[in-house]
Amino acid sequence: MRALGLIVCAILAVALSTHQATPFGRFQGTVQTEWLDDGRRMRLLQDFRFLEPDSTEWIAPRDSSIDGASIPQVFWSFIGGPFEGLYRNASVVHDVACVVKTRPWRRVHRMFYLASRTGGVGALDAKVMFGTVFLFGPRWPTPPGGSGHGGGAARFVIAQDTLQPRLSTDQDFLRMREYIRRNPEISLVSIEALTRDRLLRAVPEVPRIFRGLLEEPSNR
Repeated sequence: MRALGLIVCAILAVALSTHQATPFGRFQGTVQTEWLDDGRRMRLLQDFRFLEPDSTEWIAPRDSSIDGASIPQVFWSFIGGPFEGLYRNASVVHDVACVVKTRPWRRVHRMFYLASRTGGVGALDAKVMFGTVFLFGPRWPTPPGGSGHGGGAARFVIAQDTLQPRLSTDQDFLRMREYIRRNPEISLVSIEALTRDRLLRAVPEVPRIFRGLLEEPSNR
């Protein structure tokens, strides 16, 4: 009986872990999926939510199909697959938001940063991931009545809109990652403003290639 009680407590702790609040938000529910017949996409078996600190809710509804396509290919090549790290929960809600397109693309990519931090990704790596989806990732026209401002923790400056990703090549990514590594205190607004010319001036030589996350400073 004692052993059974310990097992129940352990299961309960795992179930509750998805509801624990962090300074960046909290997840609600557990990601449960099944593979679709095409062998590429998965279907969500139940609703999964991410709530930002200002209570903005992002829902990945049951029966949504996900495949990680919202995560740019350079992310897969140099960081990892969209569903294999601490950022996997963030990838699920980001994938769905990029399909339904009911909120501005800037807003969606900001959410990915908050959700990645909520999942346990360190500050430096989360900034690299944010830069990847914001500068390389999908964009779409602002929905009617929408704006780039999310309010609360997700407020940011709206720049001149463009639907063409600002960066696209492997060299762009390597320079961006190195630039952020050298400037760990960089803000999300400053990352949004990065251009190829600026990266070329700051990082003229293409940095070494490696796959994986950056080494987070011990005090962060």
